[in-house]
Amino acid sequence: MRNGSDVIVVGAGIVGSSAAYHLAAAGVAVTLVEQAHPAGGPSGKSSALLHAFYLMPELSQLAIRGREILVSLPEIAGEGSFVTEVGMMWVCGNDNEASWKAAAERIRGVGALIETLSPQAFADAAPGFALDNVALALWEPEYGYADAFGATNAIARAAKARGARIMQNSLVERLVKEGDRISGVALADGTVLKADAVVLAAGPWTRRLLATVGLDLPLHVERHPMAVLDAAGKARQVMPFAWCDDISCNYARPDNDGVILAGTWAGGGTGLRHEHAGRPRFVENPDDYMEGVEESESVEILETFATRVPAMADLGIRPGYAGLYDMSPDDLPVIGAMPGIDGLFVSAGSSGHGFKTGPAVGEAVARLVTEGAQPILAPFSPSRFKAA
Repeated sequence: MRNGSDVIVVGAGIVGSSAAYHLAAAGVAVTLVEQAHPAGGPSGKSSALLHAFYLMPELSQLAIRGREILVSLPEIAGEGSFVTEVGMMWVCGNDNEASWKAAAERIRGVGALIETLSPQAFADAAPGFALDNVALALWEPEYGYADAFGATNAIARAAKARGARIMQNSLVERLVKEGDRISGVALADGTVLKADAVVLAAGPWTRRLLATVGLDLPLHVERHPMAVLDAAGKARQVMPFAWCDDISCNYARPDNDGVILAGTWAGGGTGLRHEHAGRPRFVENPDDYMEGVEESESVEILETFATRVPAMADLGIRPGYAGLYDMSPDDLPVIGAMPGIDGLFVSAGSSGHGFKTGPAVGEAVARLVTEGAQPILAPFSPSRFKAA
């Protein structure tokens, strides 16, 4: 595609905002269309943990590059830092020790800092954390968490500064198809926007929009509750780093000194799903789900920390919130040209990997649109579901 071609990006979450920024920076005339405002959907509710550790090399590479982009936002956007480098700590049991060690060695080989800690070294690094069943810990000192809302909006503003047109409060009602290609989008108010290519970065709304032109992907939407724990100024004392426990199936991070954000996970992010951890409830309509969190849900999350971090039990429970994950059958993102039609590129099914990889996914999608196939995106191609 020649520079100057029109591209419409649907959805101003972290991926869509980044795609628009990188397209605009490459000289492409791009319009970013968002039904609410940047980070108004799942991106803004992300816990925004940052880490390089993944069992899948491509996810690690995207996460590493994602952090690089986030750290460079003061230069890119001329705004303050949105990254808090408290470090990321992982623990696993005997079952995953070998694969985790191998992944850590691979990640060190591509230049990211990741240390392998023995149980005793973990105990020394994490006073107040119990050793129960820990066979291995991983420590990523350069990582931590980001301000998801602030960072996404900064990237969107940087896109605008480079010439992108941003349309907020503009609901895309359907894709527009002419012959065997997608030629634009139609808004709820009847406006039709034409373009040479459309990037669909609409998260939980992806299937609804694909259906308007008779296309589909095997995605579903899950509600993920987040407990917000009142640490009374001691958040960094109780939870000094970003945390993920493959044994107790939970994760947490401080949010400055006031609160700790905590949730449960089923392990899909590292490539092995713990079915015993259960699945969050499915969401049929992403416009209508329970965004608040019942106190019983927060207590349930808190109880998963009882043996590992006893000090968590003394924290107060503030009102929590729930975000949406758009999930694929294999827990891997769905990114690439949509098969069977020209002019349509999709980034969906982020499956909980979305924020940390998002800045790099947006960059890679922009290159996919302007330059053609990107090897780093090959494993995530929508065409892998054709036989399904």
